[in-house]
Amino acid sequence: MHPVNWARFGLLAALWGCSFAFIKVSLDAFAPLQLAFGRLLVGALVVGLILAVSKGSFPQRKVWGHIAVASVFGNVVPFTLFAVGEQHTTATIAGVIQGATPLVTLGLAAVAIRTEKPTARKVTGLVIGFVGLIVVVGPWRTHGFGSIGGQLACVGAAVSYAISFVYLRRFISPYKIPALAVTAAQLTSAMVITGLITTFSIGWDLPGELTAGPLLSLLVLGGASTGIAFVLMNRLIADAGPTTASGVNYLVPVFSVIVGAAALGESVTWNVPVGGAVVIAALALAEGRLPLPARRATEAPAAAAVPPAPVPPAPEPTDRADRAEQTERADRTERAEQTERTDRAQPVVAREVC
Repeated sequence: MHPVNWARFGLLAALWGCSFAFIKVSLDAFAPLQLAFGRLLVGALVVGLILAVSKGSFPQRKVWGHIAVASVFGNVVPFTLFAVGEQHTTATIAGVIQGATPLVTLGLAAVAIRTEKPTARKVTGLVIGFVGLIVVVGPWRTHGFGSIGGQLACVGAAVSYAISFVYLRRFISPYKIPALAVTAAQLTSAMVITGLITTFSIGWDLPGELTAGPLLSLLVLGGASTGIAFVLMNRLIADAGPTTASGVNYLVPVFSVIVGAAALGESVTWNVPVGGAVVIAALALAEGRLPLPARRATEAPAAAAVPPAPVPPAPEPTDRADRAEQTERADRTERAEQTERTDRAQPVVAREVC
């Protein structure tokens, strides 16, 4: 991969990994739905501006119904659930749980998409990944990482992300719409839906004091971790391919753990990095990035000798003319073979060179 793409790869992982810390800080002033709307508003403006500069256009009307469904599962639900979850758990836990999204996607794709056949590698990866997720959540712990309810909200957000990925692939990808146009339409649709839900449910009165910290975190979360991150992902897919680009999910939990511990002072016990490493390894195994244990080679039994196919007998002559012609041909062949044997028996005399 080109060094520029490696830079995009690392920046994208950092932006998504840091987003959980930005959510945590923004919740000091905003309710989860308000936070989701503000994030979508800023992100939609950034992507819309990039789309306009690149002289792109929004998709046709016939796909907007599918885009609306994808925006609900890909933006409205997960953005809100992660915000709800981080009210009751840490940014570190939320980031590591989000790292399991590709594993859930593999499982859903195997059920919903005919071309995604469940293989031994994928099933093994899903099982190991589920074990890793349990280790991350640590249901035996009663303090330090918030409530199980908050962690389950983050799991629900990861599942919602997975549903949106499968839906996009099955119902929108066949239209061959540029990824940037789909992203702009999806963020715009999600912004409108979240705005309507917020207006008719909780309203716009902020639960906390709007200070510089939460406001700046919201702007960075929307502009960088949502808008610019989507653009980077689209460019990385175009330059390096979707398989390579999907590897960014390996680094998101790493950045989440580092930022949560360094910037927010969150505690990190053994189960978080261990469980996160198990999830990452399971994802690598399921996607074919990690080889399965080699099997012992067994000696194949010797193949039985296959008898040559019988040569069909020559057809019997049907009349006297055919029999005469066949006899004459046999005589010519016999005389030619006799002449050849005679020539081989004669001694070879070397001619003298003058």
